[in-house]
Amino acid sequence: MKLRWLTENFGWKLLSIAVAFLLWLAIVGEPEQSIAISIPIEYKNIPPDLEISSEVPDKLRVEVRGPSRRLSPAGLAASAVIINLASANQPGERTFTIEESNLELPAGVTMSRAVPSQIRVKFERRTAKDIPVKITLEGETAANYRIKRGEINPQVLRIIGPESRVNRVMFAETDPIDISTLIGAGVFRVQTFIGDPQVRIDGTGAVTVEIEMERIPTTK
Repeated sequence: MKLRWLTENFGWKLLSIAVAFLLWLAIVGEPEQSIAISIPIEYKNIPPDLEISSEVPDKLRVEVRGPSRRLSPAGLAASAVIINLASANQPGERTFTIEESNLELPAGVTMSRAVPSQIRVKFERRTAKDIPVKITLEGETAANYRIKRGEINPQVLRIIGPESRVNRVMFAETDPIDISTLIGAGVFRVQTFIGDPQVRIDGTGAVTVEIEMERIPTTK
């Protein structure tokens, strides 16, 4: 009975063993290389009541080692550094050490070292406030014309971000509106800008600006 089990489909079994051996030989016989790459950093699980207030890198230089075919640009395209921020539970600075467990790498590829090997992140309370919107104009008015009226809708926007940075933002400004050819009234749909990359506008940030021009009375 045991002999029959060994001889049944003997050809297929022999072929499977041969294929497995060739695959093993290809992997073992493939030379290993060590290269340095720059891979993106993903910050995950930011606590809902906190904000990152410090400048943090979006890429990390990592030295990796593995079979040469796994180190091709295509093979490493999906690599990433994952920083789990769930352990941050209050404002302040936290240091995260980059270990191999933080990396998503192809099978058979390992990390030799990361530069930098640590990332320090500063957290602040998330806060919000309303700020006014200022109209930004460019160009000279047409000859003998002046601005009669300028209105913005909405007049205020809500911003959200780290407490200290939100407190420093006093107003938002519109993208420049060219009035050099405007005679009469014009309505413009424009975006607003607040200047701090760590602070964001709640919503699209678009406003409607209506500008009315009037002719300057002539004097006799």
